[in-house]
Amino acid sequence: MNTFFSYQEGSILIRLLIAHCLTDFLLQPSHWIKGKVNNIWKSKYLWYHGLLTGLVAWLLLWDVNDWWVVALIITSHILVDGSKIQIAKKINKKSNYDLLLFICDQLLHITILILLWLALIDGWNKMNILVHRFFPDYKILLRIFGYLLMTSPIGFFIQFITKRWIKELDMDDSLKDAGRWIGMLERILIITFIYIHQFEAIGFLIAAKSLLRLTDKPESILSGSRIFSSRKHTEYVLIGTFLSFAIAITTGLIINRLLQ
Repeated sequence: MNTFFSYQEGSILIRLLIAHCLTDFLLQPSHWIKGKVNNIWKSKYLWYHGLLTGLVAWLLLWDVNDWWVVALIITSHILVDGSKIQIAKKINKKSNYDLLLFICDQLLHITILILLWLALIDGWNKMNILVHRFFPDYKILLRIFGYLLMTSPIGFFIQFITKRWIKELDMDDSLKDAGRWIGMLERILIITFIYIHQFEAIGFLIAAKSLLRLTDKPESILSGSRIFSSRKHTEYVLIGTFLSFAIAITTGLIINRLLQ
């Protein structure tokens, strides 16, 4: 690893994360998940899952003296999973927050594992030095700022420019917010390629998106109350795509220049 943590210390964290991935995704049968959702705290599968998570972690750590880490992993895993299911049953009656709950659930599990790892190796001072050295780093912050720009800020800017044409199109057959997510993902990919100086990959991205346009609807197909215009739809997509690509490429080049 780096000078902050030794390979042995890093190995412990990786083993804990491997144990989490194995037990949370590969070693959890579907009927366990259904049982947890239906009965929550009363479900035996919730407790089986927590115990299995701790057992696998203990096997990978292979140290009897780490029993207290295993006990905390079991307890925290049961509490986090049970709480997540309980919250999901309350709020999902009105809205679907499955993705948000999943992300929060995984972040909590991983955060707990990192804290336990730091306690196990007594690495608080090392982590403090690491955080204070990297977070104020100008180069890292500038790259993070670039990624943030590529998400909603640039998306709203493009939306304001292209909204004059949206009334001429029938977007009922499109997935909700699909265009916004596609735009964010392509801009993040582009600025990443520029950061690592892989400009050729941007060409492949453009080619891949161009091929998808071939599957678009033909001219003059009825869509609801109006006639679908493939030409107008294609022109709208091209305007948005070229704006998105141009802004992402320009931003990436400016950031690379500032980092020199």
